[in-house]
Amino acid sequence: MGFPVRRLFVVAVSLYYIYMGACKVTPALNADLHNEFRSSFSGHAKVFPGRLNVKVDPELYRLIFGVIEIVSGALIIIGESVWAVYAVYTLLSLQTFLCLSHYSQGESTKCIPSLVALNLIGILAAGSHSTHYKCE
Repeated sequence: MGFPVRRLFVVAVSLYYIYMGACKVTPALNADLHNEFRSSFSGHAKVFPGRLNVKVDPELYRLIFGVIEIVSGALIIIGESVWAVYAVYTLLSLQTFLCLSHYSQGESTKCIPSLVALNLIGILAAGSHSTHYKCE
């Protein structure tokens, strides 16, 4: 993949994560999507921390996920190579967790957008010829 196309792909994926993170944090951009995240994170808060007998407020959980997505998406665009790599692997971890959380709740159809996002960020993690896109 040529440099301009790869850079356009990086910016598009980063803007996707910034948008989704902003929708998790505030209803200003898309109120329907924000309400969907509010309902789904009440289930997510029961899956992982609930199995460890830790009570987590779903609103705080959603806010933390949203802020991490916004910061990681911004770091991929403007960060130095090391921080961009950390941001990509952080997003990989978040998307993997969301897929597993949907699957363990029995909502396998809601897992599809998370799998698509996981594949997009996986392309960034793999890069071309097994190198990251910023480590060339």
